[in-house]
Amino acid sequence: MPDQSLDDWLPAFPRWLGVTLTACQPHMVAGQMTVLDHHANRNGVMHGGAIMALADSLAGTAAALNLSEGQATTTIESKTNFLRPLAIGETATARCEPIHLGRRTTIWQTTILRPDGKPAAIVTQTQMTLAP
Repeated sequence: MPDQSLDDWLPAFPRWLGVTLTACQPHMVAGQMTVLDHHANRNGVMHGGAIMALADSLAGTAAALNLSEGQATTTIESKTNFLRPLAIGETATARCEPIHLGRRTTIWQTTILRPDGKPAAIVTQTQMTLAP
């Protein structure tokens, strides 16, 4: 990894959401996000879109770590299994690992955990590699 702080790998949107990276390597990216009032759905738990944004932030970062110079990446598919709620005030922790590392696409699985260690969601995403 080039000489950058972990959070330099995140674009503005995930930083605005409160996503922070805790590990950043080509084959594993981890991060966390505390659930705040503005992340909640009408039921008072973490909104599915916020969960997906956390996962997409980690998968996009992981894909970017595996690019050659001049290449870029974009998400072309995302599937989320919502398993358990995350309450306001809880911190979601997430770990993203590769399922497939190809030349044109990479596939990543992000597991988002609640503070009790139980999975709140599992997200599988396909990232397309864009030529310079």
